[in-house]
Amino acid sequence: MKGNRLRIFWLALILIAYGWRVYRLDYQSLWRDEVDAINFAVRDLPQTLGMFLQAAQNGPLYFLSLRPWFYVAGTSEFVLRYPSVMAGVLSVPLLWQVTRRLLPSPDLSGGAQPGERADRELVESTPAPRFPWLTIPLLAAVFMAANPYQVWYAQEGKMYATITFLALLASWFWLAGIFGGGWKPWLAYFLTVSATMYTHLLMVLLIPVHFVWFLLAWPRSRYQLRGYGLALAGLTLPYTPMVWWHWEMLTSPDRLTGFSFTPLDQMVRSLALSHARGFLTTVDSIWLAPVAFLFGAGLLLGITEIGARHDRSRPALAPWRRYALLLAWLVLPVVFIYLVSLRQPVFTERYVIWIGPAVALFMALGLQVVAHSSGRLAMPLVSALLLFLIGFWGYVGWQQKTLVIKYDLRSAVHYVSDQRTPDAVLILQIPHLEWAYRYYTSDYTFDAFQDSDRRLGWWAGGPYTNWRRSTAVEEVAVDTYMRSVTDGAGTVWAVLSEVEMWDARRLMDAWLDRHGVLEDQKPFPGVTVRRYRLLDSAP
Repeated sequence: MKGNRLRIFWLALILIAYGWRVYRLDYQSLWRDEVDAINFAVRDLPQTLGMFLQAAQNGPLYFLSLRPWFYVAGTSEFVLRYPSVMAGVLSVPLLWQVTRRLLPSPDLSGGAQPGERADRELVESTPAPRFPWLTIPLLAAVFMAANPYQVWYAQEGKMYATITFLALLASWFWLAGIFGGGWKPWLAYFLTVSATMYTHLLMVLLIPVHFVWFLLAWPRSRYQLRGYGLALAGLTLPYTPMVWWHWEMLTSPDRLTGFSFTPLDQMVRSLALSHARGFLTTVDSIWLAPVAFLFGAGLLLGITEIGARHDRSRPALAPWRRYALLLAWLVLPVVFIYLVSLRQPVFTERYVIWIGPAVALFMALGLQVVAHSSGRLAMPLVSALLLFLIGFWGYVGWQQKTLVIKYDLRSAVHYVSDQRTPDAVLILQIPHLEWAYRYYTSDYTFDAFQDSDRRLGWWAGGPYTNWRRSTAVEEVAVDTYMRSVTDGAGTVWAVLSEVEMWDARRLMDAWLDRHGVLEDQKPFPGVTVRRYRLLDSAP
């Protein structure tokens, strides 16, 4: 497959990846972090710029980049999520380019890698392809396009699809610098990693991952010691504002994060399930067996599918070293986050979504192992595995697009705002739901939160009761608080979501049940709306 056929294939794959990510983009309601992304982007500019210098402020560059886009297109759910769509789509061809540099194999293009000299860089010691059209770069790109976990975050208005793209881009520049040399790749690498750190704070881990890459690529990498060293030294400048809060986080005896500690085995299990079946938790484990088989085959035997590149003046990068680079990409981010979590828990699956390309690469290696090891059964086995995988991931992706998985704040807010009267007090538990209420009662323009105090009206946040005090003490505090915020009200609307974060013992609910009559209750996925008539105000 060369020339026009290759271009047609890539056009088709990119269009499919785009269509699959943009389809039903606004079906799921925004969850609270997505609403925060809009608020942080459109608020007064000095507040957003101030995040670059404030401790523990995550993603200031991401929010700043949304601002001009919102100014032009508004703040609808579709508009918020569209940049993630584009980051997810662009990651597909970018993974192809990264793979061509990282894991040499017979390539569809039949030519040298971009930025490499065709008369120097040769592919050697690579197994002859049983299916010339089925290369590791191509398979990895197809798996990246279809993976439901990647598709999910390409449909979310947060930075996770973006950091995957930026990690790929930084890796591509790193490989371009190591194999091609010159100052341009290292300047681009410096700029990309700097942007990545300010898109998500934990992406600072990309720096030690690439440093380990540099050690693993020795002695080939020593020819680029100056270029990489200067880029690494330059990264100390954008990292400087983060030093103090990172140090405080690692040395503080108090818990400064909202996460619970996750043991390493649970981290690995949750990551494996996420990358295998996305967010469809009802899938029977047996359906994951082919995914696990391909990944395991690539992990155990994939080194046999990797070639080496060499030129006349510099040593080849042996296949085992390239395999070690890929393994480091998969393992090190998880290990680093686990080590940090020993001091302050910071693990959640989406924070290491950028290992997803490495997962796709191991699965591509696994399919190549099957193709080269199955004799006459190779064609039916490879075809069956590919058809199953694409079909299974397509089914999971479809379920993610048709089932209500995120908390349905949109419907809950509309239900309340359509029926609530000005003399009724609104209680939001958790209080952070105020931003969802402000957003979903807006016109979705750039000034979506302007005049939102009027739309929010008479309201109060629910009481926080997770102080580890006795229930009797907390009940007294809740009674005092609730009498204060409902004074003069005859009707109370309560919107409840993620209540355990704020009131695990449901003491506010108990107070409302004692002092009011439940007149209406409407459940939504992840959200409950209740309307009470207070007894103290009854005639």
